[in-house]
Amino acid sequence: MSVSASVITDSFLTRGRFVQSRQIEKPPQHGEKPYVQLVDDAFDGPTLKLSKRLRLLEEADTRKIRRGDALDAINSAQRRRHKQFAIKPTPAGKLFVARYAAFAAGYIALAAAWCTVYALT
Repeated sequence: MSVSASVITDSFLTRGRFVQSRQIEKPPQHGEKPYVQLVDDAFDGPTLKLSKRLRLLEEADTRKIRRGDALDAINSAQRRRHKQFAIKPTPAGKLFVARYAAFAAGYIALAAAWCTVYALT
């Protein structure tokens, strides 16, 4: 008996994958804030400073939360904040052009200064 490739492909494409959700930490006790609440409180507007991000990851380690789950919680909060404050990511091409223009302007200024110094000597 042979099974055609289209039958195998169709069965993989039509079947949905069910991923059971799980709790990332034990319920907080003794007045502790849940980890997700700590993540939300760490943001200053739409941004999260690197020092606070590292502190959140250290807190996740002390609470025995997996690193991947902690990063997922931080990233989802960051996406929510970006939507809330309507921040659009800068396109890579535009960022490259801006940096290249700044480099070229600096290079031209340095070359002009060098030519001036060389002409005076």
